[in-house]
Amino acid sequence: MHQLTDTVKVLQKAALVADNRVLILKRADDSATRAGQWDLPGGNSEWPQSKQTERSLHQADITREILEETGISLADSMFTRPIFFDTYFDGEKQLYTLIVGWKVALSGLQKVRMSAEHTEFAWVSFAEIALYDFGFAGETNGLIRQILSRSNI
Repeated sequence: MHQLTDTVKVLQKAALVADNRVLILKRADDSATRAGQWDLPGGNSEWPQSKQTERSLHQADITREILEETGISLADSMFTRPIFFDTYFDGEKQLYTLIVGWKVALSGLQKVRMSAEHTEFAWVSFAEIALYDFGFAGETNGLIRQILSRSNI
């Protein structure tokens, strides 16, 4: 699992919106969490490779994750203000998670090139979202549901 430290991770997800549709990805059946369920592009931040002091690494992390998972290249500057923020503490694992949600408006539907982490993708309307299983993340207070509800698609 990618984490910043043994006890802290930053999880970022993005609603990529084009033509009143949002891109969703189906997680592979061998995923460690929510296997076979639908998700938004994104993932966990990784420890910086640079030895220099840098700012706004969270923007580089989310653009890297989106590129890895979908083949869609976005500029870091497209991630200026989160639409969702939450925290979660897993007492059993002693792991504190910061959760950040983003919305990015695209000029049109983009070609998607999936990674091995996912098996399918779909551009869906807000009305169609209920047809997809997001697991606990799609429940009323789940991070996917919260990000999508704030995306105004």
